Amino acid sequence: MENTDRRVLMQMWRIRLEDARTRHKTAHAAADDARELQSQIPSPDGRFALQHAILAEHRALAELRRVLTVFSDLVCHGKIPEAD
Repeated sequence: MENTDRRVLMQMWRIRLEDARTRHKTAHAAADDARELQSQIPSPDGRFALQHAILAEHRALAELRRVLTVFSDLVCHGKIPEAD
């Protein structure tokens, strides 16, 4: 792979990494808000909202880990990622 192509690929995955970080940060904040609400007003709806927020946070974290692994493999080892 040419150096220019590799730089473009690295930039693309750097943007994906930042997007994944932002989504995880947002999901984490939403889970914190749901925990706070649940502690103030315990109810079945609050529990459902908390479970939903925690699940979204876990999914965002899993995606962040996946993108970070791909990016690290690309930058550190020159491993070209498979097409998404």
